[in-house]
Amino acid sequence: MTRRTFLRTAAASAAGITAGGAVVTARVTAPARPAPLWPRLVLDVGGIRVTALRTGSVAVKAAHRAYGGPDALRLPAIALDPRWTPWLPVTCWLVEHPDGPILVDTGETARTAEPGYFACDPASAFVYERLLQFDVPAALEVGPQLRALGVPPEEIRTLALTHLHSDHAGGLAHVPNATAYVGRPDAERPSQGALPCRWPPGFRPTPVDYRDGPAGAFGRSHALTADGAVRLIPTPGHTRGHQSVVVDAGGTSVFLAGDASFSLDQVQRRVVAGICEDRGAARRTLDVVAEHLAGTGARYLAAHEPPPYSPAGRTADAE
Repeated sequence: MTRRTFLRTAAASAAGITAGGAVVTARVTAPARPAPLWPRLVLDVGGIRVTALRTGSVAVKAAHRAYGGPDALRLPAIALDPRWTPWLPVTCWLVEHPDGPILVDTGETARTAEPGYFACDPASAFVYERLLQFDVPAALEVGPQLRALGVPPEEIRTLALTHLHSDHAGGLAHVPNATAYVGRPDAERPSQGALPCRWPPGFRPTPVDYRDGPAGAFGRSHALTADGAVRLIPTPGHTRGHQSVVVDAGGTSVFLAGDASFSLDQVQRRVVAGICEDRGAARRTLDVVAEHLAGTGARYLAAHEPPPYSPAGRTADAE
């Protein structure tokens, strides 16, 4: 389906579709407000502290999170779906390694509430404004959270972006001195849903090619630290260049999944999300992720999976 065809279909879903003389509309039932205050998850991975930072909340159509129908109909199915998920967290992670702090994604910005913020292109504007809902208080943006943890945002030198969608790169302005590592396909040709018109002036992602040998079930990786404890691994499907981060030290391991799936359950049941650039690649990624988790015992953390966390981890005060 071309972008133009999708836009026509999506616009029709918003206004109502004539079928056999009757007008069928996708009734919108928004999730109840306010969004929940989730506890902050803090993990010790062999002396490396990994902190989940919830930068706000998002609600998506049910078919966006999981879709089992024909691939050709997935975009109309999302546009027409009247069901919304509950509020889901928008998560990024701070990895405190002896080489220096590493930020994995930047979360979203409170500017999403500004009229026209998503209007970098018509397709992105429609999807973000009609098919997604955000609740991002300014106090939960990544910059204030890093400062509260004693990590000045301007001292972040390494930023691992799982991909460039707004809810993962909306906080780029908070880390102006970081080198942003992005899977090469996304770095060279950002996917639909990236908002280049909102990137900080001069932002240039550094493409990643994964030339540092295997990591668990993954045959390729890119080491972000000298000891190889923090690595990028390719997990394409959601976008062509989607990547995840593995933190492995002291006999323990954490898998920071980004949008490889919406939850661990989706990995275990091989449930592919409706929003995927390449659903075949997404299915293959889930197979390798499942093999990796089984072989390493890594704890899997997806960007939009709410508590309860499994297995249980230490939590701090609610954000």
